[in-house]
Parts: sequence; structure tokens; C-alpha cells
Amino acid sequence: MPALIIFDCDGTLTDSEDISNSALLAALHEAGFMQYDLPYARAHWLGTTVSDTLAAIALETGRVPPPGIITRYMELVRGKLATELLPIPGAAHLVSVAAAHGRICVASNGERNNVLQSLRVTGLMPFFTEDTVFTKEQVAHPKPAPDLFLYAAEKMGVAPADCLVVEDSTTGARAGLAAGMTVWAFSGSAHDPLAQAAALQACGATSIFSRLEQMAELL
Repeated sequence: MPALIIFDCDGTLTDSEDISNSALLAALHEAGFMQYDLPYARAHWLGTTVSDTLAAIALETGRVPPPGIITRYMELVRGKLATELLPIPGAAHLVSVAAAHGRICVASNGERNNVLQSLRVTGLMPFFTEDTVFTKEQVAHPKPAPDLFLYAAEKMGVAPADCLVVEDSTTGARAGLAAGMTVWAFSGSAHDPLAQAAALQACGATSIFSRLEQMAELL
């Protein structure tokens, strides 16, 4: 058993990727960036921060999104998370099993308020505390840099080599591997699970699972 299991949130524990994408797309469309749609978001934005996504859009289009777009995104996504969000099937069971065997925490590239809201709405927050939920604002460089996972391990008092990362994106998997941690990858929340499994395998994820229950069986 690892001494610490570090869970990603969006797309790993909570089924929030499309909710976040649709909120960002709505804010972009209001600002005149009509060329982006949900298939594009699924293909290009998985696991990235909103800030990095907007920076990529500025490079692609030569137009800088307006300063208020993140505020508008946050407004839209809060409403959607409150009314539409569900846990990934098997998430509560996996977290419960993991917590019974050792220490657990969350490390997410999401906005902190969104991550905490997601865990509360889906009923997963009782397994964690605010001090065991780590988000991108707490480090200089978010995933795919290893900083967030290393920060979480340091705060939890566990050596990186004794940590297991559970991730659904190649961005997160690369971050976990760069941190010197074991990475279990989950492909079941992807729009195209087979393609996502292939991408996760290509980036070096240790093991790939299509269902969270499969991970729980190995703990």
C-alpha cells in the first residue's frame, strides 16, 4: 500500500469536465470567440487550467480574451456545478476503501472554490478536509509540472516515492510521473475512453483502469 493516495478531482472523482468546458465555452461565445465548441474542448483542454486555456486561445487567434472572462466563467460554472454535477460512478467506494487503508488527499488544477464545491455537491468532502485539498493557486506551476503533487506530498508528510496518484488526464499523469510517484490512470470518464487509454499509456501511466471499482479491488 502507498503511504498516501493523491486524487485528482475533475474527471476522476467528479464528472465535471463537460460542465467546466460548457461554462467556459459560454463565456467565450459571449466574448465573440464562436469558433470553439465542446468537441474541441474535449480534445484540447482536458486537465489544463483556465488560465492556460485562455493563453492558448490568445496564441491561436491573436486575440486576448477580455479581462472579465474568468469572472464570468466562475459565475457560470458555480451554477452548473450546483445543479448538474454528479460523482464518477464508484468514486465514493474507491475513496472510502483508500481512506480505510491510509492517508488520502486531493490535488487539482481546478479553481479552488470550484473543487471544494464539487466535492461537497457530490458528497465526497466528508472524506477530506480543506487542509487535504490542494489546488493550483498554492504552487507556482500547475500540472503538467510536478509542483502541485510535490507540494501535496510535503504537506501530508510523505515522500514522493511513497505516493500513488490517481488521474484521468495526460496532463496530470505527466505531473505525477515527473514528481517520481506511481500513477494509476482512469479512462472511464473520457468522451472516447479507448483513445484516452491509449494517450495515457503513451505518456507512461503505470496502470490504466476503465472503472474506479477496479482500482478499489487492488487496494
